[in-house]
Amino acid sequence: MLTIRPAAKTDYAAILNWNADQDEAYLFQWAGFTAYQHPLTEEQIAKQAKKETVQIFMVCNDEIPIGTIELNDIDPIAKTGRICRVLFSEKARGKGWGEAALRLLIRYAHETFGITSFSLRVFCFNISAIRCYEKVGFRVAEYFEEKDPHWNNYSMELKK
Repeated sequence: MLTIRPAAKTDYAAILNWNADQDEAYLFQWAGFTAYQHPLTEEQIAKQAKKETVQIFMVCNDEIPIGTIELNDIDPIAKTGRICRVLFSEKARGKGWGEAALRLLIRYAHETFGITSFSLRVFCFNISAIRCYEKVGFRVAEYFEEKDPHWNNYSMELKK
């Protein structure tokens, strides 16, 4: 059974393991522009988790961590939040768990924080992620060109 739960410090090792032997581009692809630097460390994850408007979640299948998703820029007054830093272990990819985990996270954020408007950014080349987000109900809102075209990206939004 797929579940999500707030990440504990003991979960950071799994996130590090999913990044083991990966290069800077891999980290940049799932973590984005600012939160983490290569090589990823537990200290970086702990620093991110301490931010007041951030909550890191673990995605679990039968209580075994298979992925992580971050809810960022949580604003209960504006009822907004940003989904970011989505990463699944290699073994967990391609099974539809990303879509299910996003639905769980959106429901949790709505029930816990009253969030009704979600946003995220995704690199244009990440077609499987874009399709996953569209299945959940996200729609492209804006396109961003970067200096290196490989990193061009979309902003996507979901209104609940």
